[in-house]
Amino acid sequence: MIFGEYVLGNIKLKLEKRKNFEKFFSSTGIKTVYKSNINENTYSLSKKVLNKVKKKVKLSKIESLFFISQSPYSTIPPTSSLLHRDYNFPMKCFTLDLIQGCSSFPYAFFLANRYLNEKIFKNCLILSSETYRDYIVKKNRSCDPIFSDAASAIYIDNKTKIDVLAETYLTDGMGSKNLIKTKNKLFMNGPAIFFFTKKHVPLAVNDLLQKSKLNISEIDYFYFHQASKLVIDNLKSILKIPDSKVHYNLENIGNTVSSTIPIMMANDLKNKKVKKNKNILIIGFGVGYSLSGGIFKFV
Repeated sequence: MIFGEYVLGNIKLKLEKRKNFEKFFSSTGIKTVYKSNINENTYSLSKKVLNKVKKKVKLSKIESLFFISQSPYSTIPPTSSLLHRDYNFPMKCFTLDLIQGCSSFPYAFFLANRYLNEKIFKNCLILSSETYRDYIVKKNRSCDPIFSDAASAIYIDNKTKIDVLAETYLTDGMGSKNLIKTKNKLFMNGPAIFFFTKKHVPLAVNDLLQKSKLNISEIDYFYFHQASKLVIDNLKSILKIPDSKVHYNLENIGNTVSSTIPIMMANDLKNKKVKKNKNILIIGFGVGYSLSGGIFKFV
């Protein structure tokens, strides 16, 4: 079984009411973003998602928990330990906190699948929670009209048969200065991030195609990190991908960092859009610089 759940921050911000909205919308493609309220954080958003998940599976039976966040509620102890305490996860539960940002979900997804195949554990919950907006000031035009606070969860168990055809990973620490938090404020060099993406994501896609011995037309679903409309449009153009194959919902949700791919997957799983024996390509990219992705199918 595989399914997904997600929640958004409590405060809905309609960007259409803001000055110069049309100018930003043409490149971001975003009309609405969500912000956590003063009482919300990545821990409380995670609990909201877990309250949804526990209606479908017993959390006391979860054997592994991946917690993803670059804005964690706690690092000592790790947030996964606090969630483990509150939700009665078993003592022998594998837990791991990841901070790779927008590339984190593919890292977690493919690692979890490997452990499932090797029968290290029988099921896995990949939980992502981000409150980037805590670090954004209104005058920050590169970040304010893009990022949303959200949490997501993808549950996978050993009854879910996944055939991984290829994986790829990339790190370029020289780009670390272009998306960074200093003095509790977020700085992003948008053009630099864009050019990294424009150059390296197509190369990564071609690397995956070569490893899997597939061509671009044989990929049925593309889940790119939901960075911005400008980024997605460029990738579609460079790689010559039909609009119908690229899944995203920027307009109504925005960039939810590590939750962008799992939120899209959660919606498609719920609406039964993901079919067996269809080739799926996912790639997360951004902060670090970092990139991770792969091609797989449900069999």
